[in-house]
Amino acid sequence: MKYHNKPILLFIMIFIFITMSVGCNGSNPIIPGIVDPNPAVNPDNSTVSYIKVTSSSSTINVNQSQQLVVKGYNSDDDWVILDKSNIKLWDWNALGCPACFEGFVNLSPKSGSLTTTFSCGKIGTFYVVAYYKENPGDEYIHDFTEIKVVN
Repeated sequence: MKYHNKPILLFIMIFIFITMSVGCNGSNPIIPGIVDPNPAVNPDNSTVSYIKVTSSSSTINVNQSQQLVVKGYNSDDDWVILDKSNIKLWDWNALGCPACFEGFVNLSPKSGSLTTTFSCGKIGTFYVVAYYKENPGDEYIHDFTEIKVVN
């Protein structure tokens, strides 16, 4: 009887080890990427009136990554399809002393994408902004979100 318990016990231990390895990634959890944050179809009024920058969390740890997404809306507040090539710039600013964070902030990509990834190696409060320009000669449409980096 004891001989048959050893393989079962070994199987259970391996299963627990694999579960813990996959489920625990330390302080840097895997953040699923958004492939296309656009709706499936455009409404009749597809002119972009405003954009919204969102993230899954407003607080992250030092050296943790956070994906941000921009979505576009028309004057009827309907979600519209954005052309990623019209995202002219993703940028950041910091509360207090922005120059103190130079070299610690990573924002990638900085243009041409409806998503960007933000990370910082220092504690602080940051504002990540997206600039969208639908047609040459138009004003930039922009929005930002606040991210607090904690220890």
